[in-house]
Amino acid sequence: MDDWRERLRSAIATWKISPEEQAAIADEMEEHLEQELAELAPRLGHAAALERILAQVNDPALRDAFVRPRHRPAPSVVAARQPARGWMGLGRDFRYGWRALGASRGTTAMAIVALALGIGLTTVMFSIIYGTLLRGLPFDDADRIVVIGESNPARGGPSDAMRMHDFFVYRDAQRSFESFGAYTPITLNVSGDERPERVESVRISAAALSLTRVRPELGRLFRADDEAPGGELVVILSHALWRDHYALDSSVIGRAIHVNGRAGTIVGVMPDGFRYPNEAKLWVPLRLDPAALPWDSGPYLSAVGRLRPGVTLEGANAELAGISARIAAEHPRSNEGVRAVAQPFIHAVIRKQIFVLLYAMFGAVGLVFLVACTNVANLLLGRAAHRSREVAIRSALGASRTAITRQFLAESLVLSIVAAALGALVAQAGIVGFRAATADTQWPFWTDIRLHPQVFVFIALVALVASIVSGLLPALTAARSDITDVLKDQSLGSSSLRSGKLSRGLVVFEVALSSTLLVVAALMTRSVMNLRSLEPGFRTDGVQTGRVTLTVRDPVRRAALFERLEDGIARIPGATATSLSSDLPGTGWGQRDIAVEGATYAPGSRRPVVRHLAVTPGFFATFDVQVIRGRALTVNDRAGASPVAVVDQRFAREHFPGADPIGHRVNLAPGDSVPRWVTIVGVMPTLYAASLQDPWPAELLTPFAQEQAGSASIAIHASGDPAALAQPLRTLVASLDADLPVYSLSTMSDALSKWAWPERVFGGLFVVFGISALVLASIGLYAVLAFTVSRRERELGIRMALGARATDVMQLVLRDGAVQLVAGVAIGVLLGVAAAHAARAVLFGVQPDNPATIAAVIATLAATGFAASLAPALRATRADPVRSLRAE
Repeated sequence: MDDWRERLRSAIATWKISPEEQAAIADEMEEHLEQELAELAPRLGHAAALERILAQVNDPALRDAFVRPRHRPAPSVVAARQPARGWMGLGRDFRYGWRALGASRGTTAMAIVALALGIGLTTVMFSIIYGTLLRGLPFDDADRIVVIGESNPARGGPSDAMRMHDFFVYRDAQRSFESFGAYTPITLNVSGDERPERVESVRISAAALSLTRVRPELGRLFRADDEAPGGELVVILSHALWRDHYALDSSVIGRAIHVNGRAGTIVGVMPDGFRYPNEAKLWVPLRLDPAALPWDSGPYLSAVGRLRPGVTLEGANAELAGISARIAAEHPRSNEGVRAVAQPFIHAVIRKQIFVLLYAMFGAVGLVFLVACTNVANLLLGRAAHRSREVAIRSALGASRTAITRQFLAESLVLSIVAAALGALVAQAGIVGFRAATADTQWPFWTDIRLHPQVFVFIALVALVASIVSGLLPALTAARSDITDVLKDQSLGSSSLRSGKLSRGLVVFEVALSSTLLVVAALMTRSVMNLRSLEPGFRTDGVQTGRVTLTVRDPVRRAALFERLEDGIARIPGATATSLSSDLPGTGWGQRDIAVEGATYAPGSRRPVVRHLAVTPGFFATFDVQVIRGRALTVNDRAGASPVAVVDQRFAREHFPGADPIGHRVNLAPGDSVPRWVTIVGVMPTLYAASLQDPWPAELLTPFAQEQAGSASIAIHASGDPAALAQPLRTLVASLDADLPVYSLSTMSDALSKWAWPERVFGGLFVVFGISALVLASIGLYAVLAFTVSRRERELGIRMALGARATDVMQLVLRDGAVQLVAGVAIGVLLGVAAAHAARAVLFGVQPDNPATIAAVIATLAATGFAASLAPALRATRADPVRSLRAE
């Protein structure tokens, strides 16, 4: 059975080459011919396959291929060794690649783990982006649904809302949309047979609801006559509300329901999962009467439309621009410079900062993927160097460079396929973790973050890219190696200089990318730490909060009810200080334009913007805010009294530099025909306002009693556990109005932390990406140094035989690693600082070029690089001088 082996070794023994070369060539050719025999036997039969193998062994051209390697083998030899073509050849490459990878299990395992980590993390971010931004709305032809908003670039007005009167003009004049409607998100008090509940709702026109083309599960949608002011109130329920409050009773259509204390009738139930346009659970008709209000008054609306077939977004915007020009010509005072712009629904609803953040995260994880591919390329490059003699023999036997390149690419593709399977598991674990971290976060209704079929397609494409990126360089390097040099190279101390330079260059590249990610990750970590340790300037511990929205419209009755509520919460056992406010400090500051008396503003320019809260006098004690100049708001600042305000230090500094603001007046309605002047009576410290871009803005407080508020945030400072006050608060509100629910119950600390969830969650992801890149780069550095030591074993042994100490050899290896590390870190830190400058919108309390952070990153990289270099350096000291000298 082994006759061909004996003949092969006998033939090679007659060649005029050294015994070492004879043994190496015999070993390599035996492996190659054994593989060919195993492949030919099933097709030709064992006897015929063995005969072909013996013909190759006895062919005189075989000797010429090695003794005179610069000459090509005879055509007969090439024909005898012609590789299988097409699918059969590719299948052979995969089978051989699988067996070859199994022969070097350590390298294979490291490569698979690196690629699986890169593919898995990349897939997690793609799943988030796909489920949030790319998948689209779950409606027919959803890409034709758009939001039409107004903007005034000169004044920086809103781009996703439209004034009421303008909406009716656009609706009646446009021809680009088959449906053109509007909605306004609200929360409503809903009650029936159970206790009242505050429900996310929307006032919506019939056209805006029907453009989704979703039919109700029960009943009907709204009709145009449902929008008539003063008509009977009709209501559509969500599937969740129908399930929770009516136990899926199919006779619910026609049942009575109370909405904000007003009786209505249920006319429809929407299918499960339908929460358009803003996590709505209840829909009521949008009822507007533009004729009853003067121009440029009334609410702002969110206008939506569905493009007609054949109409492009650009064409619709051109038509809207013409209508905007006509409105501006008729109403120059209010509409000069105002234009309407249509944009895709998702782009309009999701803030631009979220888009930037998500794609920045995708870019960051793309760097991790690139580091993983580079790592695998480095590992395969070292493996290709170890297999250089095998490649040379295959070339001598007639294998073309294309065949060798294909073989190496097949091996990298096998690696990528296995890594993709593991990467899918990593991605699933990452998605589960991301969902858990954002469980309390309200995502848009269309968001569905999971492993969709399209995500699996993405995994397949990423695996293909990984196989090419990680396998192409080793494949080309192996295919271009010189046969003569490889077969003559018997020195354990030499290696391919080109391969060594490539490996070192790849390590520098890996370290640079890792450094870039680590710099950004460290800055994001500092931002998260700053947010968690933030001193907002007001008390957050021991404060229970909630919110109520009154249903009564009479301002006198509303004021009386708020007074009773304020008096009642002050009497709750355990309450030490209480307040009502238009919203909570830190999270719910409203914005408004102001004009300072005596100041001049350029025509058409936007007025200064301040953050505003209307508060009761108890605000200062509840949140422990001290007035540092003048006085606080008091019970004497009631409705009908002289309008007053308290401003913060930044307001005073910006508008009254070097002067005392007390006694000066501010107009809170500079765009109205009738100004609303308030007199500054006090100055307080600047309070945090939950904004990364401007966390300490100019702020202004006015008396709650002097505002026409319909809603109020309740804050109670407790002597004990603040959460224990939630039930007494519900009982109190129910005693005031049985149809009035308390909602948004939480402690002040929890309410404040919810606003920082994007920075907390995505900052954590940045840290994961940075650590992953650091681990991968360390593996790459270790692999290259270990490969270098193995190839220079004889050289190092000779050095030690000639008197070099073990410490000298260690220093030699460590110096090699340090050079690569320093070069990579220098490049990476510069790139990291530049990337941090681009992402400074999501940084909080830290500069992109913060020296302490950069120093910490460099120290981390230095320590990790030293640890990765230490093992190969210790291995180098174990080189055998006697063996090295004997080989020479």
